[in-house]
Amino acid sequence: MNERPLRDVARAHIMFALDTDDGALIALASHAEAQAHCKAVDVKDGYWLFFDDDGSPLEPRFEQPGQPDDSTLSVGEYTLQRAMSGRWLQERLGKIRSVRGCGLKSVEELVETLRINRGKRAATVPGRG
Repeated sequence: MNERPLRDVARAHIMFALDTDDGALIALASHAEAQAHCKAVDVKDGYWLFFDDDGSPLEPRFEQPGQPDDSTLSVGEYTLQRAMSGRWLQERLGKIRSVRGCGLKSVEELVETLRINRGKRAATVPGRG
């Protein structure tokens, strides 16, 4: 069996892209993979929502097109950054119809991965005092 155990999936840095049209959630290994899979024009039009490995929302930041008159014809490339606000992936579980990528195959596996990653992130936050 070539599948990675769920704990290995949770340890790897992944991100998630949710297709708002059909509810497909794709686990991606990198921002570059997200850009290759999710067209900038579709991201700009709101067809994709992005989340970090713990379910926190990410927002696309678009580069300006090369020339001012290009703005109506094309959308620049985008990068993903942590959003200052927004709904977490855990709050959108009811919208997910399928899960694939990075060894994940079900919403149950996704929930467990998010739980593990959220705990991992909470453990690395320095204490206040």
